[in-house]
Amino acid sequence: MNKNQLLEIYPQAKRKKMQSSDSEILSIPVEEEYVWINKKDLSDREIQLLNLFVPAEHIQPGEAHEWYGILFKHQAVKQEGIYRVIQIQLQKKEDFLLREWQHNFKAMFPHLVDLFFFTDKDMLLVEQQAEANFSLEELEGIFLTLDADFETNSKVLVGSFHSSQDSLAELFLEEQEIFQEELAFVKSQRVFSIANVALHYFTKTKMQESLLIQNLKKNLVIDQEMSDIIQTLWSNQGNISSTAKELFMHRNTLQYRLEKFQENSGLNVRHMDELILCYLLLLN
Repeated sequence: MNKNQLLEIYPQAKRKKMQSSDSEILSIPVEEEYVWINKKDLSDREIQLLNLFVPAEHIQPGEAHEWYGILFKHQAVKQEGIYRVIQIQLQKKEDFLLREWQHNFKAMFPHLVDLFFFTDKDMLLVEQQAEANFSLEELEGIFLTLDADFETNSKVLVGSFHSSQDSLAELFLEEQEIFQEELAFVKSQRVFSIANVALHYFTKTKMQESLLIQNLKKNLVIDQEMSDIIQTLWSNQGNISSTAKELFMHRNTLQYRLEKFQENSGLNVRHMDELILCYLLLLN
């Protein structure tokens, strides 16, 4: 059975890039995706039948963690506060020292509220907001060290801080989808945040659907040197001097490259609006 057949039989089902850990959702792996079906919409016989399409390694046990219930089952938060969820995808060896890894990990996070695996390789860290939460750079160093010590390979999305009064389950679900979709985009980054991928994630669909953008991309020639210039100019907020310094290029040479690009493309990337457009074209 393929996903189109499943969606035709169960039109209320949803296509997702990751499996659900909610015990009330049946997630069926089909063609490198998952089809999510709410068990409330199924009879007991249908659930038994559809479970035949779910390999044993995809069936996830329920987790006895408070925040599992909050994030996956929409349960209420007992202690009010402001929290963030750090999603971790951990590639590990068969002889992985789980207890030692968790011991080292917990010792580094004084504001840790909960920590648990919800699949064999996916785990969540819930952290309460405090004056001294780790920055992305500090988290990069922590995971770099852990990966070296335990021979693991981590990918980490640092979620935004949300109030316990917010719809935490819905917010987490969107952050989870962003994490799964943007993993390929951030190949060179171990740790990233929503801000790092926001432009790409929230614009890619519209840009792919736009005939205007596709025509612009077809006619716009951006060689590797100009691509490096645009990306560096963007990271330096349009500052010419800082960009030239980072690229080891004389300021006048950079100005010349920008003028030639404007002549050929009609786009002046010294103006922030046009720089954003060119940067988005490179992202997408």
